[in-house]
Amino acid sequence: MSADARPDSSPTPSVARRLRQFVYPHRWGAVLTVLAYIGVAATEPLIPKLVGYAFGDGFTADAFPLWMVPVVLIGLYVIRGVFGFLGQYLFNWTLTRTVVDFRAALVSALLRLDAQVYTRMQPGTAVSKVVNDPQQIIHLVANVGLSVLRDGLPALAMIGFLFYLNWQLTLLSLIVTPLMALVMKKVNQRMRTMSTRAYDSQLLLVNRVDDMTRAWRVVRQFGAAAHERERFAEVSQTVRRNDLKTAAAGALAQPLSQFVASIGLSFIICVALWQARADNTGVKAFAEFVTALMLLTSRLRHLSDLAAPLTRAFVIAKGCFELMDATKEADAGTHELAAPAQGELVMEDVGLTYPGASQPALNGLSLAFAAGRTTALVGASGAGKSSIIHLLLGFGRPDAGRITLDGTDIETLTRLSLRRQFAVVSQDIVLFDDSVANNIAYAQPRDDARLEQALRAAHLWDFVQTLPEGVETNVGANGSKLSGGQRQRLAIARALYKDAPVWIFDEATSALDTESERAVQQALAAWSGRKTLIVIAHRLSTIRDADAIHVMGAGKLVETGTHAELLARDGAYAAMVRAQAGES
Repeated sequence: MSADARPDSSPTPSVARRLRQFVYPHRWGAVLTVLAYIGVAATEPLIPKLVGYAFGDGFTADAFPLWMVPVVLIGLYVIRGVFGFLGQYLFNWTLTRTVVDFRAALVSALLRLDAQVYTRMQPGTAVSKVVNDPQQIIHLVANVGLSVLRDGLPALAMIGFLFYLNWQLTLLSLIVTPLMALVMKKVNQRMRTMSTRAYDSQLLLVNRVDDMTRAWRVVRQFGAAAHERERFAEVSQTVRRNDLKTAAAGALAQPLSQFVASIGLSFIICVALWQARADNTGVKAFAEFVTALMLLTSRLRHLSDLAAPLTRAFVIAKGCFELMDATKEADAGTHELAAPAQGELVMEDVGLTYPGASQPALNGLSLAFAAGRTTALVGASGAGKSSIIHLLLGFGRPDAGRITLDGTDIETLTRLSLRRQFAVVSQDIVLFDDSVANNIAYAQPRDDARLEQALRAAHLWDFVQTLPEGVETNVGANGSKLSGGQRQRLAIARALYKDAPVWIFDEATSALDTESERAVQQALAAWSGRKTLIVIAHRLSTIRDADAIHVMGAGKLVETGTHAELLARDGAYAAMVRAQAGES
């Protein structure tokens, strides 16, 4: 099941079991919380007992000194307050640690997802499931647990006290239990359905906001603010309606349960009065029993409100667990390269067809990237250039043929070992909301001399010196504080810093001015012979000096050779050169 699939509307015991695994490491906090609330619950029967004692003997002058009344009552509530504070503190201690573990598990799952899952999943959905949902789930379940401790344990204590007072009447009071269970079952079914719809619409609302945030330039360029407001308002109204229906379903739980309880309560009070008159037991026993029964009813009324939040928590949890269960990246490799590769890459009769595609992206493709040489890939959009990079980096597996690195089938290498051999600059620039230095030395030990060298090679050093904090200056979300060319040069500096044996530049200089492009080309030329360079370029002037140029078309190799050889052949490449010369 995909990570973005709709959550099932019927919570199963497996959801509760999986949630419990995040609480288990902090179980002692939960155990101490329960013990603290048991201490609170143990004082509950003392209240009706004191009421009965007061009504029974308290009105005689010599029964007990009046000063004992405030001492006993205040002392009782001080004890309850101490246990209540300990329970609340320990409860939140357990809660916060559980949320941290839940989020960590979701992030770990997110980082292992298969590439195909990322193409189907909206970024806003992932953010909501990792950041917001764990907090919401744990707090919903925690509030239910807290209510069970605060009201359920005292209710159990009160039931025991009622059996002690009059077991016949107490058994009689349980006759409404089956009817109560039937009512709550019907209400819960309705709440599950509406909670699922509310969850789906909430995720859609998150994705709408995510779209507006990422595409704000497009929105303003098209003057589409009113259009976006209408789209947002439409989804927002759907969320409101679903939330209202969920609330209405939840609101039915308490009045219906109270109605059923009132039937039993009225019947029991009548029987209790009849017994008191028949046995002439007096007001003390009646006062104790009725006070205990009313306190129990109050507790049960609170417990009847727990179905709605628990149902919603299970629905949201299903969405999170679907992310955890989504298809993980396959890694059947077992071999680790002991040293950096030489960088010779060979594709042998490779075929690749994406799911749902009618035509193969690569069709029996065979080509080589010589170690220490610069190889260019050119061709129209859809020719298969990006699919080659996709396979080289292990983001997918070929349907046929094989790919070797220094003679070793890359499928035998672990994904981590394979990707250590590559440094990539894509046309889709991705930067982190962090400093210049941390973006360049991403996930690697920091070396200031090496950092400066990479910045100079990317023609970015002089610019960085003008920033308020130099290399420590934050670049904003995805480099929002930088221009397009600066963002691209920063991505190039990151690849240069990695110093991998194979460098891939996918339209890496497309946003650079002529001077910056020339500087980058000079830096790359300096590494020629020592690095395997794979360059994808639509602007053919950037690849004139490549050792080999592979012309792609419909997933196949059309022709190959140097710039001069291909021009002399007067084939597809020569036609592309003439077309670009005509455009300029």
